[in-house]
Order: sequence, then structure tokens, then C-alpha cells
Amino acid sequence: MAGFIGMLLIFNLVFFEMSRAKALSVKNYAWFSTLSKPYNYTRTGSMIFICVLTYLLTGHGDLSGLEWIVYLILFVACGVIADAMTQFIIQKYAQIRCRKMIRMATSLEDEFSEAMNFVEDYDYVVSSAKYDEKEIAKKYITKEDHLSFIGVDRGEFAKNFGDYPEATYNVDSFSPVEDVQKNLEGTPVRATTLTPNGQMPFKDKRLDVVMNQYSNYNKDEVKRVLKDDGYFIVNQYGSHNLREFLNVYMYLRVKGVWDLESCKMTLKSINFKVEEAYEDYGYVRFKNLSQLHTYFTIVLQDVAANPEKYKAFYLKALQDIKENGFYEMTTYRFLIVAKKEKDNEHE
Repeated sequence: MAGFIGMLLIFNLVFFEMSRAKALSVKNYAWFSTLSKPYNYTRTGSMIFICVLTYLLTGHGDLSGLEWIVYLILFVACGVIADAMTQFIIQKYAQIRCRKMIRMATSLEDEFSEAMNFVEDYDYVVSSAKYDEKEIAKKYITKEDHLSFIGVDRGEFAKNFGDYPEATYNVDSFSPVEDVQKNLEGTPVRATTLTPNGQMPFKDKRLDVVMNQYSNYNKDEVKRVLKDDGYFIVNQYGSHNLREFLNVYMYLRVKGVWDLESCKMTLKSINFKVEEAYEDYGYVRFKNLSQLHTYFTIVLQDVAANPEKYKAFYLKALQDIKENGFYEMTTYRFLIVAKKEKDNEHE
């Protein structure tokens, strides 16, 4: 039993130190606050299963014999007791090892709880835009064109676009069509959505211009609905956008990068010619949590709706505000205007 406890201690100690290093690297103060909770052993069921399985694989003797059953019960009991003792020792070690961070995390949690009654505050600072997507798009649109926006903003971008061509549509696959159409009231824009099989609701080569505004898209569908020499205008956030938030919740990085160059390659692969391209690296700066929460209601609605779920990030931002007077996040977006070339020799 002493040897078993020793092995468990070593494994749990290594795992704890790895978790501690990761929490420090991303400033996950919420992780440290959990170390102060009273000891509560909750792994009885899983340890019983592991011990029984281990004994079945390594045990000796007649499976129906009383001695075998007695030894099985003793083995399981020793395993559960050893694991419980190990967990208790590791928790006490953690509380001593991280006592300074635990005090800081507890203080931050108290301040976060007091600030949970967020108020709307749009006084955060956003870096100057490097390009104007509306002005760029309007250079490629004529009054006789058929235009479709692709977005997830209930038609807000289309509503404020202005100078609409002959036929204008807004494809939003997340919001009910009735809600989007109501938001577009007073404009000639017609709200629509994807078909049940995920296609854009247009015939082949029907549109002159498709504009994507911060939304996913199917490149083959865009190619299908665009006329030859039609334009696809892509305005999207890249994988570096709000990376401070992603660093807290994406411990394992997704392979690949979505940026201007990777988007260009995607469009060239379906025989589109890039006419113009722009990048915009910037920042957004907050002086308090209400400003941060207000910003999330626009760009990350799930975070704004569940602040307790994302407490680790809010605590990190709060600590930066206390230390520096503000919290800053990186923004990154890009825009590409691509022309669909005639595809005769490729089809």
C-alpha cells in the first residue's frame, strides 16, 4: 500500500505541476481559486472500477474461491484509501505551494461577484480601421446587379449598407428569417437563409456580387451562384483575432492559420482572381469589466450571456485592469475582393 501511495503521489504531483505551469502561463486565476475549496473525495466509483479491472487482469487463484474474493475486497479498499490519501496530500501541498496565487484569486473572485451587475458601457477604445468594407464593396456594385450578403448579424450590416442595387438579399443561417426581415424593414433587402441541405437559395450563376461579412461560407456554393466575372467580397476575422481570449480556453492549438494569405489560396483553388486585399491588425482596450461585457454582447454573445462560465477570462482581464489601468485584446480582420474567372477549361 505504501508503494501504491508513493506511485500515486508522484503521478499526481507531476500532473499538478503541469497544470499549475499552464494556469500561470495563461493567467488562469479561476484555477487557483479552486485549490482553496474544502477537501472532498469524489473518485470512489472510478477507483473501484480501476482496482477491480486491475485485479482481474493480475489476480491469481480460483475466481469462485472465498480467498480470491476477500483479497479482491482488500485490494479495492486499499486502492480507494490510497487514492483518497494521495488526493488529500496533494491538495495540502497545493495550498502551501500556491498560497499567494490563491489569495489573489479569491480577492479577484470577490470583486468579480460585485461587478456582475454589468451596465452598458461603450466607452472602450478601438484602434482606427485600416479599411472601409462598405466603400470598397460599392466600387464593384452597379444598380443593375444582383447582390447577396452573407452574415450572422440579423441583417444589421445589410440594413446600414445603403445604395442597394436592383435585387439585394441577405442570407443568415442562424437567425429566423422573420426576425431578420423585421430588422431590414424600410430597406429593399430580402431576408433568406440556406436550404435544408445547406445550399445558398439561388440558381446557378444568378448573382453578380456576393459579400461575406464575418461569417463562414461554402466556397463551392459561392462559385456556383456567382456569374462569370462576378465578384466575391470576403470580410472576415482571422485566427489571430481576440487571441487573448482563445489562449485561455484553447489549451491545444488548432493546426493551421486562417488569415489573408490562406484565404487567397482557398479562392485561387476554385479559379478566383484576387483583385484587392487588405489586412487590419488592431486592438480594443477596456477600462472596466462593464466595457468588456458590452463588447462581448456584440462580438461573442455566448460569453456575454454566460459570464460565470467564462469567469477565468474575466478574472484575467480584471487583474490586468488593476495592474495597468486597462485590459487590451488583439483584433485581426482581412478583406479580399476576388473575381470569378470563366471556368471552361477547368470543368
